[in-house]
Amino acid sequence: MKPTTALMTAALLATFAVSGCSTVEYVEVTPRCTPPSEPALPVIDRGELWDALGDARYRVLERYINVLWSYADEQAAMLGELCDDAPADGLSAG
Repeated sequence: MKPTTALMTAALLATFAVSGCSTVEYVEVTPRCTPPSEPALPVIDRGELWDALGDARYRVLERYINVLWSYADEQAAMLGELCDDAPADGLSAG
């Protein structure tokens, strides 16, 4: 065994011994069962926006908006799975 490897192993073992990682602590996590609000996007004519931005910048903006919507949908679906009584779309049941 090389001296550097032995030194690094000793340092790693000492770090774990001092850090107190030998005990396990359980923390209860309760999610807020309210889905995030939907992204508030302005209503803009797509043709005018495309004319103003050009094709490349319009595609970048379009991808950004799609990512916002997919994030909101993913969070709502995840909360729907975690919270049994809350619907995934955030609307009241009934």
